[in-house]
Amino acid sequence: MKRIVSQNILNFVLILFLFLSYQIYAEDNFQGFVVCIDPGHQGQANDSQEPIGPGSATTKPCVSSGTSGAVAGPENIVVLDIGLRLHDILIKKGITVVMTHTTPNINMCNSERAAVGNRCKANLSIRLHCDAGSEHGCFTLYPALIENWTDDIYAESFKAAKIVQEAYATYTGIPDQGELPRSDLSGFNWSDVPVILPEMLHMQNSSDDQKISTPEFRQTMAQGLANGILDYLKTLPPPKGKSSSIITK
Repeated sequence: MKRIVSQNILNFVLILFLFLSYQIYAEDNFQGFVVCIDPGHQGQANDSQEPIGPGSATTKPCVSSGTSGAVAGPENIVVLDIGLRLHDILIKKGITVVMTHTTPNINMCNSERAAVGNRCKANLSIRLHCDAGSEHGCFTLYPALIENWTDDIYAESFKAAKIVQEAYATYTGIPDQGELPRSDLSGFNWSDVPVILPEMLHMQNSSDDQKISTPEFRQTMAQGLANGILDYLKTLPPPKGKSSSIITK
């Protein structure tokens, strides 16, 4: 009798272990989700004008070259490196990752970058940037509510901005400057999928400029973003599909 009871207890413990293992795996498996990563700017600015949104008479330059740090160098090189690190983290979670580009030698308008996220029907498009200025802090931009442009993505974009901003600031230790809406960014107004733009730090802050020049801190920044993206994806209904890594350029 004792042997039967002991065997039943052992079986119960084994079943419980397998169940908990499955739960941990399921909660950490993001297969079927799609994230588009757009490292901001490019080596050479393109000053040709594009509408800030579909049918708009208001235009702005296609894409700028961005800012730079005295030690870290050009913003577009820095955010591309962080974007590739973020890519590697996310694909290990089973996420389909779409990069707008993987080299600095490109010429892509911001509306074209938005189109990449639209075509792959991303659950989230994240545009990676660093701000100019000497403040010590980070913040995240999201689309302002504009009828016929962003009204269909506003709520999810705002939610994603809050989640990613909090996770990123917490993990990196960079002071949290909150979230801000923007109505004039073509990369937002042309988007049909939830989209956010983290300004990960200010490149003229001497301390942060020094930090971001190192591979170790860039990896920390990528992990902070990944933590926020994963937290956001957990709020969405489970998707269907298989994971992969997609490079567009």
